Amino acid sequence: MQQHCNLILNDRGALWLGDYESALNLEFLKSKGIRTVITVAAGLNLKFEGIVHHKIEILDIELTNISQYFQTANDWIERGFNIGGVLVHCMAGVSRSAAIVIAYLIEKKKMTYYQALNFVKSKRPQINPNKGFNNQLMSYATRTSQPPIPKSSRANHFQQTYDQFESNYYAPVNRKNSAGLIQQNTNFYKSITKSMSQSKSKNK
Repeated sequence: MQQHCNLILNDRGALWLGDYESALNLEFLKSKGIRTVITVAAGLNLKFEGIVHHKIEILDIELTNISQYFQTANDWIERGFNIGGVLVHCMAGVSRSAAIVIAYLIEKKKMTYYQALNFVKSKRPQINPNKGFNNQLMSYATRTSQPPIPKSSRANHFQQTYDQFESNYYAPVNRKNSAGLIQQNTNFYKSITKSMSQSKSKNK
């Protein structure tokens, strides 16, 4: 018989993953010291005295952009540990809430996507984030694993990249090597564009 709720972590704080029924069980919440409940679903309402409640109103469909809530949910979980245990739930505790818990492990525990997925599955075997959520989690894991370029190094990084591009762009060209040089210049241009784009996104 599947459990309504499972303990995923219990180091800095107790992190639980469950279904709607577990979130409605006030006696269970109190017995486990759960003081924060995060609902990851549309149309589910909870309100218990003494329980901090956060809500992410989303549907369990592949087109849902759940990744926009990863950082917010991570912050809620971290703050929740300061006062007690944290329960993350959706309707079944299978897809939406599982994705949020996996994202937490990816960022806070520095796990890869597959490490986090398998870890949560070992605690709650029925989890199965939908395909769209899994793709977003994989992208999130890739982004969080790449250290940002230090601000003090960004100017030098861009200057070196540009200087390299410029030296190749104005280099003497002969017909035999022209095709390769054009491709090389194109690659340098893409490198500059990508670096600037990444820098802007990290500064937001």
